[in-house]
Amino acid sequence: MHERLESIMTKKEAPIIQTERLVLRPRAERDIPNMLQMFNHNEVRKYLGINPPRDEHAMIEMIRNRTETKWTVALKDTDEFIGDVMIPTIAEGYLGEIGYRFMREHWGCGFAYEAVSAVIEHCRSTLHLKRLSATIDNENVQSKKLIEKLGFTLVAVLPESNLLGRVADVAYYSRIV
Repeated sequence: MHERLESIMTKKEAPIIQTERLVLRPRAERDIPNMLQMFNHNEVRKYLGINPPRDEHAMIEMIRNRTETKWTVALKDTDEFIGDVMIPTIAEGYLGEIGYRFMREHWGCGFAYEAVSAVIEHCRSTLHLKRLSATIDNENVQSKKLIEKLGFTLVAVLPESNLLGRVADVAYYSRIV
């Protein structure tokens, strides 16, 4: 009984993954100022769900709810938070859904491609997933270009769908890992 309780209380954290310019690591309280900046930027919020977190309390909850498949993306040389990548759901150890968000000032720098590529490799080599999906607001042209560059194929555009509590046309992508 004690061992079971201990295993329930001990949360796994995302492993550290390093790329050429980035460190993907578990979320930490030192990330809160940049998380607040990212989530309060109108261009970032435009493509998120109906109630994206907006205050420090919500950021603390995100940090407390970290898992082994939710990473902060930080610059390798400064450890500065610039975004996050996550696999929020995994179905039957086979299919994972990938998501990512980056601070507006880091869009177009190749950081999202670098970070998401590293997580895809982790999904293949460590999590042994067979397929990944991505659900993207159909108006988010930059994100769709990124996911296509990463080898995902557009499966369908679902009109007036539930995108994290917000109604939007949704582009559903998939790829074999």
